[in-house]
Amino acid sequence: MKSFFSYKLSVTFFSLICFLICIPGLSAFASNYGSGTYGSCQYGSCGISISSDNSLNLNITPTSSGNCSIGSDTVSVLTDDSNGYTLTIATSTSNNSLVNGASSITSTTGNQASPSYLSINTWGYRVDGIGGFGTGPTITQSNISFPNGTLFATIPSSSGSPDTIATDSSAADPAVNTSVWYGVCADTNITAGNYTAQITYSAIAN
Repeated sequence: MKSFFSYKLSVTFFSLICFLICIPGLSAFASNYGSGTYGSCQYGSCGISISSDNSLNLNITPTSSGNCSIGSDTVSVLTDDSNGYTLTIATSTSNNSLVNGASSITSTTGNQASPSYLSINTWGYRVDGIGGFGTGPTITQSNISFPNGTLFATIPSSSGSPDTIATDSSAADPAVNTSVWYGVCADTNITAGNYTAQITYSAIAN
């Protein structure tokens, strides 16, 4: 049996106050193979589960020149499938900006293969050791000028191909954790309010 779970997060940015990631729910989808074995598991016996932190708050106070904050969410995948799993990330809609009515904070222009530094009024993600992000370690930071030396990528929208942020070719039991870092930069040109987006983590048994 090959299964994947989608984990959805709401991302909220409170201009002048904080950047918040909260978790509204979990969805599961599965497509079944024929009878017999799949990897080392008897048909129907291999499962996969995914979980994440309940919330992430990044306090940020925009200035005329811009301030940035960075924080992480931990995604855990558990499976007994001997072929392992693949974990991906994407937004849940075709819009990968943080949106507040007619105002928005756009996603950074870098991608996973060629990430970039955050600029004013942009946001993005990174996973240490994946793609072109570099090994890190990334650390939590609040109200810094700009995170030079720390590269970020746009989160692919639901209309494109998701980014793979972790993969393993063996069973993940106990669960394997992946730290997903989020960064946002804002200046005083940003309209105060709640900026939101929704992100989906998906784990699929290989």
